[in-house]
Amino acid sequence: MASKGGKKDGGSFKKTAKDLFERSLEGRTEEQQRNVDQLRRHLVSLGEKSVVAVRVQTTDAVYGFSEAVLRREVFGIRGETGQDDTLNLSSGYAQCSFGALTFTPLASETGNDGGDEVSIVDGVVTISVDVASNGISDSIVRNAVTDKIKAVFGSDMQAVADYWMYCLPPGTSGSWIAYAYVNHYISVYNNQWCNFPSGQMHELGHNLGYAHSGESQTYDDQSGMMGYSYSQDEGPVMCFNAAKSWQTGWYGVSGEYGDKTLEYSSGDGCLVTTLSGIADYDTTPNKVLIKIVNPSNNGADLFVAFNAKKGINSGTIEAGNQVTVVQVGSGGGEVYSESTLLGKLSAGGSYTTGSNFGGDLTVEVVGISGTTDSADVTIYFGSECTVTPPPVPTPPPTPMPTKEGQSGPQMASYNAALGAPKCSFGSTCDSGDTLNGRGTIANGNELDRPNALNSCTDGSSGSYHSDESIDKIVVSQASGSLNDFTEGDVVTISATVWCWSSGTSDFIDFYYASDASNPEWTKIGDRQQCPGGGQQTVSASYTLPEGSIQAVRANMMYQSSTAGAASCTSGSYDDTDDLVITVKPDQPVGSPTAPPTALPTANLTQNPTAQPTQNPTPQPSNAPTTSQPTP
Repeated sequence: MASKGGKKDGGSFKKTAKDLFERSLEGRTEEQQRNVDQLRRHLVSLGEKSVVAVRVQTTDAVYGFSEAVLRREVFGIRGETGQDDTLNLSSGYAQCSFGALTFTPLASETGNDGGDEVSIVDGVVTISVDVASNGISDSIVRNAVTDKIKAVFGSDMQAVADYWMYCLPPGTSGSWIAYAYVNHYISVYNNQWCNFPSGQMHELGHNLGYAHSGESQTYDDQSGMMGYSYSQDEGPVMCFNAAKSWQTGWYGVSGEYGDKTLEYSSGDGCLVTTLSGIADYDTTPNKVLIKIVNPSNNGADLFVAFNAKKGINSGTIEAGNQVTVVQVGSGGGEVYSESTLLGKLSAGGSYTTGSNFGGDLTVEVVGISGTTDSADVTIYFGSECTVTPPPVPTPPPTPMPTKEGQSGPQMASYNAALGAPKCSFGSTCDSGDTLNGRGTIANGNELDRPNALNSCTDGSSGSYHSDESIDKIVVSQASGSLNDFTEGDVVTISATVWCWSSGTSDFIDFYYASDASNPEWTKIGDRQQCPGGGQQTVSASYTLPEGSIQAVRANMMYQSSTAGAASCTSGSYDDTDDLVITVKPDQPVGSPTAPPTALPTANLTQNPTAQPTQNPTPQPSNAPTTSQPTP
């Protein structure tokens, strides 16, 4: 969400915080001074911060939720609503920072509005302003709210609370969502966007000095909260990308569980190390962030992290369980600067810098352990790494031999030649986050869209997780068997979809094709209606035909319509996604031939067919004609 104003002043430190740095610098080593400097820069991202969420009422409208609901959605206070809220501003920052930064509701404060008492209770207050809002610029309403707060509680708003969130009524002009002032204390939200945790964390992030995170455009790095925001009440559960995580200071010298960051420069030789995800910061001995200093010393540094999709980061939308490479524009990851996601690396992948970096640098992912546990990386300047990685210890023997044909569950990765995600041999094929979203839908662009093998296209109307989308497809053995997919097996396709409203207007068709390179689609069963609104799972089963590289398809449509020749619909809210699976032949290679017949196939000949040779061969053969039996 764009930041209106871009104001970079304001927001002074508290006196008690400054006291940390008022002692003499005499006697500090260079390393100690560097740590103190980092603490000073990161101070804004540390400690307990008080917050007031303002429920705004104008002359013709009011923010659409009660004070109790607003208190629950921002701070997680159940109160009189009787409902829990697990992900919100308070819980999101507390869990991502491991308690280093907490946003707490201002307990209470009372002011006077022309003789009427106005009270802030548990971080929430209703402020009435004498301006209209329907069709009026949000800036007019915002300025009126600021003036009223100062009149009621005093001109120094930060003497009352560290941060103020303005929840405006619906109907102001324009299609804006939310915005905030950079390094400031005010953020502004369009009605229900005050309730969504990603919007809250994104805008308070601007207040803290975090800039946007992009990939091909300003907001589309979906690996962290400074990219898009999402209209979800309890998600996505994720933190910040590598560059913003470095800027926070939560995992460095200021962190609760020690400094698990590493700074790497061109003179440091070849770096061979293991990275854990930030969700494991409190338990891992490994580093969780690497900063690579730009040899040009211009502050446009790179940041490397393992984006493990688990725990506090289990809902990351993009690059889950991959090593990410992110670059900032300036400031070395210590100040406000937009970042760009440059690399998303799986095991065996590598990224080499181009003209955007002042040296020839390579980041390689040697391997990823346990999908979400850790990633072994090698980083070096120049043409090759001359350091030999430490030997990998031999794992203990498995209790029983692994059965032939059990490759286990597989995560799909995008196959450019086919134009869709593909799995190798396995008992399950999971699309992961490769299909999440739809087309170029607002706040939910689908990666490598349209992810369809033929000429199908996705509609791009509506907004993510308000309107229709197919977010994941999983193919699994219907019996639960661990054996690899084999011709003749019965498999189940499960599609995780987002259904609009109550779901009664949304429908899903399933198809399969025996040859993914030249698909001829066969429909599976009858068309299914969404079982409800929001996130739902629909499924269908079929028998795998002959074919080594097969495909399944889910086609979701708004209102029931006829699929075209390509077995997909083309409505503006429709989504078609394919998943390619690898299938073994039904007859295993090298199977025994048929047993001999019980009786001779013809009568015995009356005489031998030939006379025996007169003499034996002069020497026996050198070796038996058959090999030894397999032990």
